[in-house]
Amino acid sequence: MLALVLAYARSAGAEGTARHAAEEVDPAGSGQEAALEARVEERDAALRERIEEITAVGSRLEKAQARADGARARVGELGQQMGQLERQIAEQDGLLREAREDYRARVRAAYKGESLEGIVAYLGGWFGLEGVGNADDPMVATVLLENRQGLDEYEEAGQDLRNTRRQISQKQADYRAALVKQQATSAELRRREVALDQTIRRLGVSKAQIEDRLRELGAAERARISRDKAATGGGGAGKESELKLANDHLVADTVDPIPESEYMAFYRASARDYGFGPDWYILAAVGEVESDHGRNMGPSSAGAMGPMQFLPSTWETSGVDGNGDGVANIMDPEDAIPAAAGYLQDGGAQHDCYGALYSYNHADWYVKKVLAVAEAYRRLAHDESVGPYV
Repeated sequence: MLALVLAYARSAGAEGTARHAAEEVDPAGSGQEAALEARVEERDAALRERIEEITAVGSRLEKAQARADGARARVGELGQQMGQLERQIAEQDGLLREAREDYRARVRAAYKGESLEGIVAYLGGWFGLEGVGNADDPMVATVLLENRQGLDEYEEAGQDLRNTRRQISQKQADYRAALVKQQATSAELRRREVALDQTIRRLGVSKAQIEDRLRELGAAERARISRDKAATGGGGAGKESELKLANDHLVADTVDPIPESEYMAFYRASARDYGFGPDWYILAAVGEVESDHGRNMGPSSAGAMGPMQFLPSTWETSGVDGNGDGVANIMDPEDAIPAAAGYLQDGGAQHDCYGALYSYNHADWYVKKVLAVAEAYRRLAHDESVGPYV
């Protein structure tokens, strides 16, 4: 990895500061130069280790985010269902009262205004008591026969109401259980975020600095971005719907693996083509955290696919034919990397890496993770012409 990043950074005009320092100290190449290069290599090894740590911690955090999102969605779904059942109960309760009053009116008419006490005693079961009683009284029998439809409507309304009350009782139990799960997944997510912060701090940057940079986005700006479709993660359609979309409408053909050096070339070229060439480390960091440069093509828990882990529903409008073969293949790095660069450009990558990354995945921790990896790549390349990113 070090050789790859160094090669591409230097080809862009970013010479290794460590090598310059070594040449200035001892142009002839003495033990001092060897000691300096050993220290540089030691530092670079630590940076590579940080990249691996950040990626691993971030991967666990992403899974925790998916569980938290699922739990939150379940709570919302159950809340909506309970609201519908409550409205249904109110409606059915009204229908029950109407059926009762209608039947009482019919009985009054049958008795021509006489007292209802006798008929209510016989028909008590229909008004919440057990049994209907005997109907020996001929007049009562006549009322029963003539108004059977009213009795049936009343009983049906009462049964519907009882059934709905049982349903909402079960939904309430499910809702309480879902709330407990949501609290647990939210707590897990917070723990994972703390672990990510601790790993990032090992790069030698403060958490406060990162938080300040994130706040610069502003609540209003982030709210605007979050209304737009993210490139990866947080899809509202669900994994099955995303994969069906990919199967039915997209090109998602597997491609032969390519070496990491080619990925680096695509990152650098695509960042240049989409207006943020000097900051190509950002695009490379997205490729690292999303798929480890094509080693994990998905699909993710949200249904994201390919080397840049696009949601099929986002790829449908943002995919590009990067290699000019006539198709935009979500699985092909020659298409997916330029598409990711274009997406970041639309998010403002030329002047705001934070905002661009937030548009890619609407989560603060994702922005921090990618920028930390980008910063490690920049330091590995000894490139002082851009950054620092955190």
